[in-house]
Amino acid sequence: MKKLIVHLVSDASGQTVKNATRTALLQFAEIEVKEYIWPLIKNKELLDEVLLKISKKPGVVIYTITTPELRDALKKFCKDLKLPCISVVGKIVKEISQFIGVGIEDSLNNFNKFDSSYFDKVDAIDYMLRHDDGQMVNDLEEADIILIGPSRTSKTPTSVYLAYNGFKTANVPYVHCCPFPDTIEKLVHPLIIGLVISPARLIEIRETRMNLLLMPEHTNYTDPKTVQDECLQVKRLCQLNNWPVVDVSRRSIEETAAFVMKLYYDKKKAK
Repeated sequence: MKKLIVHLVSDASGQTVKNATRTALLQFAEIEVKEYIWPLIKNKELLDEVLLKISKKPGVVIYTITTPELRDALKKFCKDLKLPCISVVGKIVKEISQFIGVGIEDSLNNFNKFDSSYFDKVDAIDYMLRHDDGQMVNDLEEADIILIGPSRTSKTPTSVYLAYNGFKTANVPYVHCCPFPDTIEKLVHPLIIGLVISPARLIEIRETRMNLLLMPEHTNYTDPKTVQDECLQVKRLCQLNNWPVVDVSRRSIEETAAFVMKLYYDKKKAK
């Protein structure tokens, strides 16, 4: 069985290049693929780090990068090392075939089959629904990712996005003056991440929600001191346990999820 290293480089979440690549790889029956995913490559410094890692483990490079300078730098690097640098599905199939000397097997007709990634996605979505908003906190060792944070810091929509991409994700709210589950600090397998936001932005989001639900105006839910304390306590909890913190104040759900996935892959590679 022939082996192939594939580097997937993206300036966004990396889902487009990942899905396109895996679709193309279904056409090859007898290759063993080692896949490296490099999302959120938005500047030259980050790209240089990726190029260094590619040089140590050369293989096919597949990308979705919109910035011309970064795209040109990646293509020049690959050209110098004589590595395929591919940007579209049609070229993925053609260049992989030429690079490893394996022909496309048209008889496989794998496009309409359910592969293991489909069932992994279904399992991840089911897991997320069962572990949303602090449910089943005594059953979290199986999770890939656990998001913690104050209410309205996009924990649930981020969890949904991550689950759709195959990550078993749970989220646990931090509630002011309520004990945080100590079982979470004892977990070994999951990557635990704190989501924080600027208190002013969080108050704005909560006030909007209260108006929509016709809730009373004067509650601790939007009290500036309480909100600030919630954010500080989450940061302290993460610092105490060496958990990464992601500020979602100016991030979309997709950007937050992409950054979380990068942290997950970094942890996995470190192991």
